[in-house]
Amino acid sequence: MNHTEDDLRELLAERTAYGPGGDMDVAEIVRRGRRGMLARWGAGAVLAGAAATVAVWALPGAVTAPAPAPADQPIAVATPSSTTSAALPRVPEPPASLDGLPRIGGVINSMSATGTDIKVKPTSHAATVVVTCANPQSWVVTAVDGGQAGQVTRCQGGVARHAYSRRSLPSGWSNGRYSIRVWVFPPTELIGQTSLDGCAVVDKQKGTCNGRYAAQELVRYDVALELAADLGVRPGAWAAGVYDGS
Repeated sequence: MNHTEDDLRELLAERTAYGPGGDMDVAEIVRRGRRGMLARWGAGAVLAGAAATVAVWALPGAVTAPAPAPADQPIAVATPSSTTSAALPRVPEPPASLDGLPRIGGVINSMSATGTDIKVKPTSHAATVVVTCANPQSWVVTAVDGGQAGQVTRCQGGVARHAYSRRSLPSGWSNGRYSIRVWVFPPTELIGQTSLDGCAVVDKQKGTCNGRYAAQELVRYDVALELAADLGVRPGAWAAGVYDGS
């Protein structure tokens, strides 16, 4: 690869030019990224395939796309674009609060090997992302825009919980608007050991160990995007809630 994360993120704008929340072909993005083609990057991009069904919601203060549903419809589910996606197992909406922390943003997606940037407006230096997966062996990747680290775990028992401390959050976290990127990948042989440590054949640029993606390298946007392109959109519903509060 000869492109940067910013190059790839900017390229997504052309696929979402008709409004946030639009579907896009990840494989095509990577192919064009490899040719070095750039376009504007738009906020609120949803990284998904053409068959994915996505609904995004937020409590007051959060910034997401599409616009929040009316009060009598707390969550809006997009019309499935195929009978296949309509027949997929569903996951429950994350609770409105978690351990006393209110939900400030979230997403529901009907397919895996996809990712979403969730826009939030936090109020404290406590942040937890909870992801529920229809496939309990899925890989879950979360990363805070401007933060120092991301997290990668299995969706053990159908739930992954990523808690971020003050150390890993941007300095202005409690008085700004930020994105938390969430990717969910199905179980796959394309993902090898957790890190690049101890690999016989290492490619740090591609984030691979002995020819397979190292799980911890998936916090890098370019690596996650390459894996999504290699897999293509797969069945496997998931939902993510972001929690933060005083």
